[in-house]
Amino acid sequence: MNIVNLVGRLAKDPVARDRSDTRITELILVTERPVIRDGKVQKDPETGYPVKDAEFHKITVFNGMGLPLRQHKAKGDQLAVTGRIHYSRWQDAEGNDRYGCEIIAENVEFL
Repeated sequence: MNIVNLVGRLAKDPVARDRSDTRITELILVTERPVIRDGKVQKDPETGYPVKDAEFHKITVFNGMGLPLRQHKAKGDQLAVTGRIHYSRWQDAEGNDRYGCEIIAENVEFL
């Protein structure tokens, strides 16, 4: 099964673009996870808080589901996204193969 569940914050405001008869909303969602080395969570020596790594996920939302995101969400807002991983391949202007990965959203919840 190809199922992805993410909870994170928007890295920037949602971006809207329309292609023929399809409305597309693109998001960049930032998720964090603790840094683990040798089986232990790493802590900042000054603050004692866990050190975290951030990961940035490109998320594509199609049609009507993206409209509330465009209208009501902005950078820093928290979302829960359920969707699927989609891989793509294309050629750039120089003829080089390029590859991409994105999450196609099937459900987005405001948190």
